[in-house]
Amino acid sequence: MRIRNTVLLAAVLAAAPVAAQDPWTVRAPAPQGLSRADAEATTLRHLQNLIRINTQNPPGNEIRTAMYFDSVLSGVPGVETRILRVPEDTTRANFIARLRAANPRQKPVLVMGHMDVVGADTAKWETDPFTPTLRDGYLYGRGAIDDKGMLAATLTALVQLAQQRNRLDRDIIFFATAGEEGGPPVGVDWVIEHHRDLIGEAEFALNEGGRIRVQDGAIRTVNIQTTEKVYYNVVATATGPSGHGSVPLPGNALAALARAVSRVHEWRAPVRLIETTRIYFQRLAAIEQDPEVKRAMEALTAPGASPQQIDQAAAVLSRDPLHAAVLRAGTSLTLLNGGFRSNVIPSEGRATFNVRVVPGEDVTQIVRMMNEVGGEPQVTFALEGEPAQAPPPSPVSTELFQAMEAAARTMAPSATVLPFMSTGATDGAALRAIGIPTYGILPMPLPMEDELRMHGDNERVPVPALGWATEYIYRVLRQVAS
Repeated sequence: MRIRNTVLLAAVLAAAPVAAQDPWTVRAPAPQGLSRADAEATTLRHLQNLIRINTQNPPGNEIRTAMYFDSVLSGVPGVETRILRVPEDTTRANFIARLRAANPRQKPVLVMGHMDVVGADTAKWETDPFTPTLRDGYLYGRGAIDDKGMLAATLTALVQLAQQRNRLDRDIIFFATAGEEGGPPVGVDWVIEHHRDLIGEAEFALNEGGRIRVQDGAIRTVNIQTTEKVYYNVVATATGPSGHGSVPLPGNALAALARAVSRVHEWRAPVRLIETTRIYFQRLAAIEQDPEVKRAMEALTAPGASPQQIDQAAAVLSRDPLHAAVLRAGTSLTLLNGGFRSNVIPSEGRATFNVRVVPGEDVTQIVRMMNEVGGEPQVTFALEGEPAQAPPPSPVSTELFQAMEAAARTMAPSATVLPFMSTGATDGAALRAIGIPTYGILPMPLPMEDELRMHGDNERVPVPALGWATEYIYRVLRQVAS
């Protein structure tokens, strides 16, 4: 197996370099028990196999991926496996494997990733999304980044760690979920409801969600997710008189809707900093090269900064949409609906805003402000559903966070490690809600160009990044479980 994997890796690397500089070469010695060449080749092989299994959601069909994991792990000494089929739809399933430590003295550590992927518009892809394709040092395929790359790296690391179970003092739980990309609750929530005993004793968990960002040929930041925004939809409803399109009406509902929606689109919610985002900007300021942006980050997080100073600093930082989304609640217009014939003035129109609030923020206050900003008597903004209680952010003081930070500093000593609030949603929130501190990382170092392909066309991962990811997960788990 070792010879075959090494030959495969050599063939891949011979295809073409992915960049003039190589951010994936780790200068530190390899950790004990891990062959870098074998780890990269094995992870690549697993990822190719996973991409071939079409789990686009809907319909999901995660049972096939669960069976693949079971085929790899069921014969590994010390590993127990479970395929958890969803009774309502037997094509949907979750998978749990548990590596039993020889001398368990601490609570388990859990590693989680999701098996389903978003759909792909095959007409816009350069390759078949579900045929893994090697080209110019990249592996193309749906799920290469989100989230099958992490699953493949975790699978490889777990098999390597199983060979060292005599030195482990924690069990390691591998949890592959269904339905993360939307639809009925057949994944992490279903497992918590029906099989909580299989995961509920974990002390902490590692999940997707953070980022390892490559810039100018080097790893610049390692962003470890400790929390995430809370997801809501807010619907604007406009009403007015209906009539024939030949007679323009001043109370046209769609015109009022357009004015209100435009105002809210241009509006920014108040700045809301929490511990995670304050540390994030503090540490980012230390490496920021733009003097104006650097000063703004420093002013934003300065002790005793006044509301006026914070707003001025945020105005500078908000020129970057990613910074703007971290600073405050986000309100994104996503749907417009109104009218049914071109010659009829409708009596009603609707618009949907996807609203992501900072943990601890009151969404009803955000909706109140949206109504004020909209400023149209004919238009009402209303929350869909009920406000939810956000789980607390995971602390940066745990052994798992410290192991993630230590592995990053060893493998990328010039990088800055940042606690990170995700503006999106992950399965990690469900674990935090039941008291399991959960930390997110996308363990493949990626340039922004590749990161932005997630959920987009031509999703791909640099092949050397797979080896880096496997070593990172291996180092983290080995440190926290030994």
